Amino acid sequence: MTGRFRRKLWPIRPGEVMADAKAALALKLSYQDLSVYNAVQKLLYAGIILVVIVIVLSGLALWKPIQLQELAMLFGGYETARYVHFFAMAAIVGFLVLHIVLAVLVPRSLRAMIVGR
Repeated sequence: MTGRFRRKLWPIRPGEVMADAKAALALKLSYQDLSVYNAVQKLLYAGIILVVIVIVLSGLALWKPIQLQELAMLFGGYETARYVHFFAMAAIVGFLVLHIVLAVLVPRSLRAMIVGR
């Protein structure tokens, strides 16, 4: 409602994502202003928001497959919803592991996450 996600995460440009990914792999990514997300961060944060929506919807389809059969059918049936749910969970775990590794590599960011500056 405040527009924070729109301001922080958009636009995501493919060229910027590629340039920032190359810089990150070469360990040359700038971390001067931690309040500004680079293109890779924008892509990952936007992606994890979508993954959370998918995992909730697929979880509902698994929890009540008869009552929510239309939702289960959107996923291609109960069995496919199970696979979608599993891979969404794996994506969240991967995101968390990557997030923790990067926080350890850039300790200033860990402090900023805790105190909020």
